[in-house]
Amino acid sequence: MIKEAVQNETELTEEEIISGIRSGNVQLYREIVRRNNQRLYRIALSYGISDDDADEVMQIAYITAYEKLDQFRGEAKFSTWLTKILINECLMQKRSQKRFSRLNNEMSVTIPAGRHQNPEENYMNEQRKEILEKAVNELPDKYRSVFILKEVEGMSIDEASKVLNISKVNVKVRLHRAKSMLKDFISGMTDLSSLFTFGNDRCDRLNENVMQYVMGKETK
Repeated sequence: MIKEAVQNETELTEEEIISGIRSGNVQLYREIVRRNNQRLYRIALSYGISDDDADEVMQIAYITAYEKLDQFRGEAKFSTWLTKILINECLMQKRSQKRFSRLNNEMSVTIPAGRHQNPEENYMNEQRKEILEKAVNELPDKYRSVFILKEVEGMSIDEASKVLNISKVNVKVRLHRAKSMLKDFISGMTDLSSLFTFGNDRCDRLNENVMQYVMGKETK
């Protein structure tokens, strides 16, 4: 029965999940967190939030979105609305200079090994990814955010435009500029979706922290 319930949650649309939460099934918020962790992590990094501070910023965004759920009108996808809340929090962190910092150039990300690659190929692929990640980190903010949203996270031009509050033309211009600046690093890499991954254990911890707050709020 438990496995069936989990399966059913994963098959729900975003609209169905939000409707269920509003109807009192707050446990469904766990699925919202699970589905959006990777995206919010990458976007936090794209705005210059350090890897150490990313979890806190994400948690604040989730809690803020939950507390303001009555303000969500459904004019855009909930994930887009949530992303905007995260971006606002990132900008507040940046302005305050209390927790904002650049990504450490020595940061490395663990990339799952390919099934059909030998150890030497795996090592070379990890090295290329780390080099590209460092190059992305060094892009000016406005180019880095567009590049991560579009090329790494896979957003459409239209969605990136809405999230960043800039025109579609600006998205395309900034993306072109970012690619030009990274051309020597991107060469030969066909899959950018594996950059800046948010590990399973870390994802689970963040999920539990958010749900602990949500459930505690409901019992008051």
